[in-house]
Amino acid sequence: MSATTVWISPGAASFSCLCEVCLEAARTSGALFFDAMQSASVRGTVATGAEATIVRCRAGHEIILRRSSRPPALDRPDGRQLQLA
Repeated sequence: MSATTVWISPGAASFSCLCEVCLEAARTSGALFFDAMQSASVRGTVATGAEATIVRCRAGHEIILRRSSRPPALDRPDGRQLQLA
């Protein structure tokens, strides 16, 4: 599985997201939803001038934070993701 990419607003000083790799591992192991969410939760601060930075979840999976007013469209639509019109 590739690194998780999280889009943050241009003025964000902090972030909160979920590690997709950890969520998938919890799903396949049969973990309870609450436990999966807690183990996949990643929070922190980000330098205001950084356009992109890399953080890691507790398990060491790479998460890429990118600043953007709006994320670009997916190259290949993924049915697992919420699509907003």
